[in-house]
Amino acid sequence: MNASKSRAALLEFLDYLARKGLMNKTTALSRKAAVNNVLGILDEEEADDVSILDLDDAMMRFRNVYGMKYTPDSLSTYKSRVKSSIEDFLSYRENPMAFKVGRPTSGKKAVDRHKSGESRTSELVAKQLPFTVERATPSASPTILPIPLRADLIIYIQGLPYNLTSSEASKIANVVKAMAVED
Repeated sequence: MNASKSRAALLEFLDYLARKGLMNKTTALSRKAAVNNVLGILDEEEADDVSILDLDDAMMRFRNVYGMKYTPDSLSTYKSRVKSSIEDFLSYRENPMAFKVGRPTSGKKAVDRHKSGESRTSELVAKQLPFTVERATPSASPTILPIPLRADLIIYIQGLPYNLTSSEASKIANVVKAMAVED
């Protein structure tokens, strides 16, 4: 396997995991598709070393170019898959003999079975799961919406909530109208 930390070496690593049975083939293919798509926006120089990649920046660029083709949930999943792939790849590069594929956390409780048949939450998983408070209202969309205004001008809107109401859209439109100059 290639010893570099390039995008190509990362893709080769994902193939290796599937081929050797170290990762479910479907999972490896899903990760590979995400890596191909997201890191496909990088030029060759940027793709030479994924260990120094700013994933947030790469995701923003991917979202700006292809965001309209993906839902916010899909973009989040892509980011998670790319991040996990890079982390596993770098862990393998650091120490191939001690490497174990990272286990994705889905937020579901892991259950251990005791001899008596009772189930309990695994202490290990409970320690690994972050404590978060879910919002009652949906957060703002990370999608940046391009709006062609004129032949030579495109504006961008960001931060609209997923559940934007008609009256809220009217408020936004009124703010924009207030900024307009007479024709």
